[in-house]
Amino acid sequence: MSLAKAVSSALKSGSPVKLFEEIVDLLGAKDLTEASSRYLRLKILETLVGEKWVRDIFTYFENPDLIESIAKPAAIPYHPRQLAGIYFKVMDKTVEASAYLGEEMGSEAIMEMISESMSSALESNYNAALQTILNVWRGSLPPDLSVAQAMGMRIDSVDTKYATSILAPTSALPYTILEALVQGANNRLQQLYGGLDNAYGELIAQKNAIMRSFLTAFSEFYLTLINDLVFDCMFFTERVENYANTACTIILERLTARLDDLNALKARYDVNLVDDETYNTMLLEIQADIQALSDTFDRIKTEVSNLISDYMSVIDATTEDIKTLLLNYLSDAENLANTHIDSVVSAINSLTTVSDIKAKVKEIYERIRAYRECGFDYS
Repeated sequence: MSLAKAVSSALKSGSPVKLFEEIVDLLGAKDLTEASSRYLRLKILETLVGEKWVRDIFTYFENPDLIESIAKPAAIPYHPRQLAGIYFKVMDKTVEASAYLGEEMGSEAIMEMISESMSSALESNYNAALQTILNVWRGSLPPDLSVAQAMGMRIDSVDTKYATSILAPTSALPYTILEALVQGANNRLQQLYGGLDNAYGELIAQKNAIMRSFLTAFSEFYLTLINDLVFDCMFFTERVENYANTACTIILERLTARLDDLNALKARYDVNLVDDETYNTMLLEIQADIQALSDTFDRIKTEVSNLISDYMSVIDATTEDIKTLLLNYLSDAENLANTHIDSVVSAINSLTTVSDIKAKVKEIYERIRAYRECGFDYS
């Protein structure tokens, strides 16, 4: 506004005071005067009361017993009467500051200081104590999505109506709540099945290790057994060979002796020392001896053949028994491991938790969806 307009407006009002105020306001003298007045009053307050007056405000928060010494409740370090006393002490300081600095500056100096500079400092003590007291009777903070996820982690043991009452106040969209429930339920399934899966894997690994150790031990045992059988066969062959050689040597010696007897008889017969009857009789005797030796040789061959056959039968039977024994041991070990594995598999298959959890999560979602009248149908 120009000076001419200000003077014209004041003259029209017909008031000299109005004319003076308009001119002072236009020239900025009013702001300067008010600022000087506030500064002067501030200096007067500082001179009269000093900084201790300001420190007293914080002292009440630090030591509420200065207001009233009273036993504090177990839950918080302030008694409700001390909280009220702190409030009135702050109001006293505010009114006192207003008396020195004016209402606007006095209230701003104290209340804004508390609101701004002390809000963080009082958040976990005075404000927290007041919040604790009010929350006992009227606490109403709605749950967030972390509650939905925590609910999902124990969804198999939670009633759906209870879960709905907890999650319905959540500010998230129904399908966002559903996602938090699914995340928690997935963690729950990992808890339930993780141990069984690990047990199954460990049993499979143990079974493979046992089977490998059995096969390794059986292979070494089988090789040792084969070596023993080879040495035993060599010893048996040597004994049979010695027996056959001894028998054949004796038979051959007797045949040689009978051949010498035959040659001597033939020589005596040629020089007529032996008559025909005696000659024929002695020939029959030699022939009988040779036949007896031949029969003995046949018996020895049969006996040796039977010994070899019996020995091989024993070898085959022993080998088969050992093989059966090893296979039975292997089968028993595998069956024992399979029994434990089958028990774990049965435990996994017998769990109906997956379908139950799915049904509960869907029911909770549908209830919340019905409340909100929105959300997608995932049927």
